[in-house]
Amino acid sequence: MVKRCEYCCRYFSPDKRVGNRQRACSRPECKRQRKLQAQKQWKQNHPAEVAKHYEDYVKPWRESRRAERQSHHNSEVIRDKTPLQDCLELVLRIPAEKKDMIRDEIRLLRVDSTTFAAYGP
Repeated sequence: MVKRCEYCCRYFSPDKRVGNRQRACSRPECKRQRKLQAQKQWKQNHPAEVAKHYEDYVKPWRESRRAERQSHHNSEVIRDKTPLQDCLELVLRIPAEKKDMIRDEIRLLRVDSTTFAAYGP
């Protein structure tokens, strides 16, 4: 028996264990689409279960995350008083054939441990 996939419209041979009920081929994209459709259909058919899951799990998790973010936001940030500019020397290497093309001077100011801001003369 040969069937046509509902998602990619290619022909496939269904699994013998599933038989005539199989609607999607074995390609990962088609399986993913079928899974999403099945989940959407289950949620529509079981709204009480979805609401219970939201109240029991999702809502408390979101509230704990919100409290965690607020406590992190309100905490003091301790910074090292040593100027970072004095600790680091940056070397810009320019190929010899490109040296005559560069006429601007670029200066970098260190903002934090991983970020630099460029400014000109």
